[in-house]
Amino acid sequence: MGDRASGQRFGRLSSRRMFIAQAAAFGAITVLEGCASGGTESRIRTIGYLSGNARASVEALSAPFRQQLAALGYIEGRNIVIEFRIAENVVDRLPAMAAELVALPADVILAEAIPAQLAAKQATATIPIVFVLSTDPVGQGLVASLARPGRNITGVSTASEAITAKQLEILKETIPAMARVVVLWNANNVAMAALLRVIEATAQTLGVAVETIGVHGPDELDAALERIRAGRFDALLMLPALSVVRAPDHVPEFANKIGLPQMFSDMQFARAGGLMHFGVNFAALHRRAADYVDKILKGASPADLPVEQPTQFDLIVNVSTARRLGLMIPNSVLRRATELLQ
Repeated sequence: MGDRASGQRFGRLSSRRMFIAQAAAFGAITVLEGCASGGTESRIRTIGYLSGNARASVEALSAPFRQQLAALGYIEGRNIVIEFRIAENVVDRLPAMAAELVALPADVILAEAIPAQLAAKQATATIPIVFVLSTDPVGQGLVASLARPGRNITGVSTASEAITAKQLEILKETIPAMARVVVLWNANNVAMAALLRVIEATAQTLGVAVETIGVHGPDELDAALERIRAGRFDALLMLPALSVVRAPDHVPEFANKIGLPQMFSDMQFARAGGLMHFGVNFAALHRRAADYVDKILKGASPADLPVEQPTQFDLIVNVSTARRLGLMIPNSVLRRATELLQ
């Protein structure tokens, strides 16, 4: 009897030990599977941030991106790390920088502006890429279509063609007597060809003559500005060109000294003393880019995420610069301004 009871107790203890062992084994397997799945709880995710722009511009542009990531629950140093590669306007450095991010490897790459986007695309066909500040992602060969990007790339477009036409229209509204306008553009950006066609068509409708000057980098900028000085134009329109200047106040200071009103695609120039900026709200674009990074880190495929079009726009008018130029900004323009700089 005692032997039978002892045997039953032993059997129950053996069953309990087996159950505990099985549960422990199952738990270990679950943990291992969780680690293998790459969930945000199991390891720090690496976001590569690739840009050809100057460091000061990248710091300003990336701030909303980082803030939105934080709002989504990503804490730098705890569950994400952002690896910045900034070419400081030397676009030839971008391919090597893109290769560095691929070698880390980054879990996703945020590519800012077309030179960085093309470098990232050449560097990897597997690591997801999110672009921001892309003027024509289809024409630039980044995606197959806006609705179905395909491959490993998606992001947020600036839809610049409609914006560029509006920039010229606002200049004409501000300066009714404007007859000759010079357009300064980034000759490294293949998307500029489409914008220049828009400018020619819009200028013809407005009865304005246009001269265009392409610049490949900061070393060519001063010569271009001297051509503008000699041309005796009524206004300057500068297309997206952060990567061809050393400092955002360079062109505004020059234009203000010779009494030339300006419209800029990049708001940094207006904040540095330029007359006007009209364009997409860059902060909103970078926040949306952070949303795309979040979706990809949670398992979404870039091929299935449609390229997003901008919905927020800025019209910045520098009132103090207008006074310096002796220019009266029409009320019709002032009423539409999202920001007046004094």
